[in-house]
Amino acid sequence: MPAFDKDEFWMKISAMYDEARENNYLVRLGEEQIRDLKAAYMDVYIPIENLSHYTDEKIMRKMMTAIVSIYKLDKEPMSNGGELIQLVNSVNYDGKYLYLHFAKISAVKLRRFALGLSQKQVAERAGYSVSTIKNCELFNCDLSRQPDNLVYKLASALKCEPAALMM
Repeated sequence: MPAFDKDEFWMKISAMYDEARENNYLVRLGEEQIRDLKAAYMDVYIPIENLSHYTDEKIMRKMMTAIVSIYKLDKEPMSNGGELIQLVNSVNYDGKYLYLHFAKISAVKLRRFALGLSQKQVAERAGYSVSTIKNCELFNCDLSRQPDNLVYKLASALKCEPAALMM
């Protein structure tokens, strides 16, 4: 399965996350956006010599499967487990529009992923425990109700403004 930020195709999908957050985690793509996304998908995943073997419908099905396969394995280097985080929960196509239903991921976790940091690294930079960082990454964690000192140190560790973490 492809991971976040693997190539142009995935970057196009992950770039839609802010729009999705504003629209109850749903993005509707029109015909032009679908064409652009399909072109990026085909450039990366379908060799030009095999293109004639695919119908438009087959390409669309494969692309939709790829979209729901976007993931991030959130795992500490020394542990065996890890959490698999999906970016898109489901994709629907009605013949005209493509609907992407995004997962709800906290701004803190997304920022940490963007920087390529582990929870332990963020905890060390912020001067807090890993469990505190885990709690701040929960989607339902309201950072506006946390101590200002924690929010500022967390923002500093994640190299952003505190307001960016309170989305």
